[in-house]
Amino acid sequence: MENRIQKMIKDSDKIVWIILNAVKHTKIGKHKLAEFLKGSKAKDIAHLSSQQGYGGLLWYDIETIAGFIEQLEQMGVIARIKPAIDEYYSVLELTEAGKKVLDEKIKIELQIIKKEKPLIVGATEKTTFDLFKTGKTIEEISKERDLARSTIYDHLCRLVANNYLSSSEFVPENIIKQILEAKSKLPNTAKLKEIKEILPEEITYNEIRCVLADKTKKVHSKTEDEKKIIEESLK
Repeated sequence: MENRIQKMIKDSDKIVWIILNAVKHTKIGKHKLAEFLKGSKAKDIAHLSSQQGYGGLLWYDIETIAGFIEQLEQMGVIARIKPAIDEYYSVLELTEAGKKVLDEKIKIELQIIKKEKPLIVGATEKTTFDLFKTGKTIEEISKERDLARSTIYDHLCRLVANNYLSSSEFVPENIIKQILEAKSKLPNTAKLKEIKEILPEEITYNEIRCVLADKTKKVHSKTEDEKKIIEESLK
């Protein structure tokens, strides 16, 4: 596991330099840049295929590449500008900080951010919510609604993700602490199964899902810290 983490960090530097170099040699927006770096054969990208960086991130999907570009924009190493010929279309260019990162090969860490589909709260989740708020336990709601406990937990997970509830309202504090400690020992990309494997057997997948749905809302991006580091290097 350790070797894989180190490789991800090392590759992150190369990804940053590939993106910044592509920004330097092209005058295109975020989505076109992502397609360019992917090596897209689309008509509006094909004419750029001779430019430096084309297909440089071939092994990543478009969404992941766009996520990398967004992180660099948030860090202030690239910025959007509007060409005089078209005030409605913005393109990306290097900032002074970005030029310094590229020229001096300053290391920046990127994260692969997977955008998950939103957990929607519908009528059935609201029914579970109403019963829960009357003081009924998960077991009691399961019996009253004639639904599996796992289904009720699924409702609760959606309710937590959408700020109707907190996991602390139905998961004991000591279990929440153990889940968060286990999560902190693993990389951000760790799967649910990996977290479960290092927890006591009595802690369920349902409890893990609900706690993570709650705590994910409170996770802050590292990009502000990265931005401060870059700004300090420019002084």
